[in-house]
Amino acid sequence: MPTIGENLSAWDKTYDWPQGGEEWSSDWGGAHKQWYGSILPRINAFLPAGTILEIAPGRGRWTAFLKDLCKRLIIVDLSPKCIDRCQQRFADCSHISYFVNDGKSLEMVADGEVDFIFSFDSLVHAEEDILKAYVAEFARKLRPNGAAFIHHSNLGEYSSRIEVQSQLSKVPKLVGLLRRLGVCDNMTGQWRARSMSGAKMAAFAEDHDLQCVSQEFVTWSSRFVLVDCLSTIVRRESKWSRENSVLRNPGFMAEAKHLADLSCLYEWPPAADRK
Repeated sequence: MPTIGENLSAWDKTYDWPQGGEEWSSDWGGAHKQWYGSILPRINAFLPAGTILEIAPGRGRWTAFLKDLCKRLIIVDLSPKCIDRCQQRFADCSHISYFVNDGKSLEMVADGEVDFIFSFDSLVHAEEDILKAYVAEFARKLRPNGAAFIHHSNLGEYSSRIEVQSQLSKVPKLVGLLRRLGVCDNMTGQWRARSMSGAKMAAFAEDHDLQCVSQEFVTWSSRFVLVDCLSTIVRRESKWSRENSVLRNPGFMAEAKHLADLSCLYEWPPAADRK
């Protein structure tokens, strides 16, 4: 279970960011394909926006796209080194503000200032106490018709299954057989938070007069277990308010492969030929 301290140590000290975060978009054929093929279609209704807040931008993989879709961009990260790198990378962008936080609070952002809050491929490492704290902040920071799009762990939905697989792991050959048969799946890879789930995110929102209006449960390193969730959160009284629409999408990584195939076909020069 990654703590705030462990996350800080991992992303500020241990991990060497070999491609500046681009390495995590390789299944899509790169960050460009992932953004335009997978992410933007899911958030297009809320963009462009006046003020965007990006939480945990890392080295700016998504900041590079968000900066062109707003009048002001606020980025907040637990890692000082990540913020320093983003400041260097986007030095020519005068409308970006940079902050280091404690991993759960947004006191540097004025109340009622933000039109859109975004975090993708980062808060999957945050346990439920962190997400609960952030959602409380969303209730203060969002404008009346603001929205948040948050990618987070859903492993909490599978706590009993994880415990069973943990016991089975003592017999590696059996686990290998069960995985080939599709009985066991990879649920503990890529450092997902085990206490967080989509149901908890919806409950946190309700506690603060917010609501989830869409939740897409997706695979990632897994074959069929929906280890992650993409939650869209708005104020209950906003123009976006509606009953939560839920999609359980085991084909999410097939979408990634399709985009990677298109990337190989239509990008010039082909990705494999680039130096």
